[in-house]
Amino acid sequence: MKLPHLIALLTLTSAAYAGPDTSKNPMTTAPEESPWHFRSVVYGWVTAIEGDVGIGPLSAPVDISMSDTLDTLDMGYMGALELGYNKWAFGVDIVYGKTSQDIDGGGILFDSFRYEQKQWIITPAISYRVVETNDYHMDIFAGARFTVLDADLTGRLARGGEIALGSDKDWVDPIIGIRGQAALTEKLFVRYNADIGGFGVNSDLVWQAFLGLGIQCTDNVSVAIGYRGLGIDYSEDNLTLDTVTHGPVVGFELRF
Repeated sequence: MKLPHLIALLTLTSAAYAGPDTSKNPMTTAPEESPWHFRSVVYGWVTAIEGDVGIGPLSAPVDISMSDTLDTLDMGYMGALELGYNKWAFGVDIVYGKTSQDIDGGGILFDSFRYEQKQWIITPAISYRVVETNDYHMDIFAGARFTVLDADLTGRLARGGEIALGSDKDWVDPIIGIRGQAALTEKLFVRYNADIGGFGVNSDLVWQAFLGLGIQCTDNVSVAIGYRGLGIDYSEDNLTLDTVTHGPVVGFELRF
């Protein structure tokens, strides 16, 4: 199954009108919104990871709870940037995490396993706004999901000793998706984002989904909280990765 936003620009223009007595009748245009927009997002994602991982002949189930993630996460970064012009936008989402876990063997050969990974998930995409009203907008997008994974799996033998194998892989999968936002009140909004991809190009399947509730703190600042899931079903050479990563997300967004 399933392995990191943008600055808005306002310009104020004024026009003077020539005439015999312009000083008595000054005229200016209303503030005009720039077609350019930019947003930057920094967010925290507390994840659980479920599925299976295999390196060569070694394979083990992965069941990392959210509390385990907080205990074993050695380093993490999550954020997004997006630059747009009118209805078009280009953005990139970046997730980096380094974690490890001890896994019970549950068999007669291995007493336990030790799994360690460092992973980058980078998703650039181009979007187009297909619906826009005062209270709702929806975009469609297409892009790619780059995965860089450095994984080590150690099997501790029941009779002593261990077998340690590692895999250092990177691959890219095409994705397509949809995202949108609907206003509930002047300040509150609902936001969603979903994509699917892989299609056998490298991964058999990759997907992502997010649903959250946000508050518009100022014209340029918002905060959102929600739930996100990300799945990868990849198998090539000596690496098998079939996991779903999911959990609550809190994000801080700056938009100009």
